[in-house]
Amino acid sequence: MCKMQKYLAAALALAVIFFGFVIIRVGIAKPSTKFELAKIPDDQKLHAAAYKDAYPLQYNSFMKNNEAAPSPTGYGGSMPHVSYLEEQPEMLENFKGYKFAVQYDVARGHTYAGEDFVTTLRLPPQKGSCITCKGSYMYDVYFKQTGWEYASKPIAEIIAPMQADDWFGCATCHDPDTMQLRVYQQGFVEAMARRGVDVNNAPHNDMRGYVCSQCHNEYYFTAEDGRVNHPWDNGFDPEEEFQFYQSGQAGGFTGDWTHPDSGAMMLKAQHPEFDNWVTSVHHDAGVTCVDCHMPYMRESGQKYTSHWMTNPLKTTEQSCLKCHDESTETLIARVKTINDNTFKLQRIAGETCAQAHLTIQAAAAAGATDEQLAEARLLIREGQWYWDWLAAENSYGFHNTDKLMKAGALAIDRAHRAIEAARMLAPNAPLAPMPVYVEAEHWNAAQHPGQNPPTATEEQAAM
Repeated sequence: MCKMQKYLAAALALAVIFFGFVIIRVGIAKPSTKFELAKIPDDQKLHAAAYKDAYPLQYNSFMKNNEAAPSPTGYGGSMPHVSYLEEQPEMLENFKGYKFAVQYDVARGHTYAGEDFVTTLRLPPQKGSCITCKGSYMYDVYFKQTGWEYASKPIAEIIAPMQADDWFGCATCHDPDTMQLRVYQQGFVEAMARRGVDVNNAPHNDMRGYVCSQCHNEYYFTAEDGRVNHPWDNGFDPEEEFQFYQSGQAGGFTGDWTHPDSGAMMLKAQHPEFDNWVTSVHHDAGVTCVDCHMPYMRESGQKYTSHWMTNPLKTTEQSCLKCHDESTETLIARVKTINDNTFKLQRIAGETCAQAHLTIQAAAAAGATDEQLAEARLLIREGQWYWDWLAAENSYGFHNTDKLMKAGALAIDRAHRAIEAARMLAPNAPLAPMPVYVEAEHWNAAQHPGQNPPTATEEQAAM
């Protein structure tokens, strides 16, 4: 064999080896994104720790939800015992007479769902419906046996048999037998069905949004049997949801509590992230909660979905830069600007609502009748609904900036109209003081331990 033939033979051998490797890798070897389905014992399916060995990458990332850390922009975060009531003292007036004036803290990671629930000062005397979104125990144990019966029972009775690892875990979002995404929250299933959406047969990408949205939404407990329901029959905007409550579509439910100062029947908004995101630019582009908050990661050549449900700015490369071509610094600055502006509007709206309650109280003390105060009370009910919709939605404007800015503007408008209506009834009554929003660095209680939030100076209060 001549030298040339030897070179050709060597090249042919290398080609055979190379293409053989490719064929084996692509056609025979299992892709790195596939995982072997594990059999979880029936008595362990609700325990997150039972999935640890079978799905170590997912489980280890899920346990990162235990971390306590501030947000990259200073808003939100996962620090323990950070009180909204200290950060935004107008909430004490706006939620007066309701449990949220007793304790209202920034939410920690999902792994604390059970611990923070059973220790909250708001717990007694709630009903079983309150555990609906704290884990699939309510579905796999209670709902499968007796439907919504658990919802109207005392909460102490419902949580008594639950173990520490029975709360939010793998089975909350995955079918334990197939590990496919699932929506177990039946109120969400029923509400979406009224809109013509069969959640149980939704496309996979839709499920990547629904699996989070089943709990991150606006809801109420029906007066008839305490079940969870959602006010989406007219649409997902706060105005459309307010009309749902006003029109009688909520049945016997008319409100959450009567405010002791204004006498208005009030509504409490509940973290309407889904309601906000579902009409957003990201939603229209097919971007789901999971894409941003639980992005794909790689470890030792294995691709997996991160189960650390966190601020996307902590995983910017995987969460944002797959689509956006700006730098990490530019993206963080943009989000912080949105957060800053939204929070300022939120504070002004909340403080105006607080003044409205006190102004209506002053008009009642001056002799205005319930019939005369009906208009002002309806306006503050509506205005505070818009403010709370903005305040309770956890993105500080990012999920749908236009929608939340509109909600803040409507809140300020309705609150001012409520003040004007009350003042017309008692023009000589003392004017309730207007809380002054302090133009200062966003107050993050986690970054100022042991200190009180800044307050207006006498000069500012006189402005």
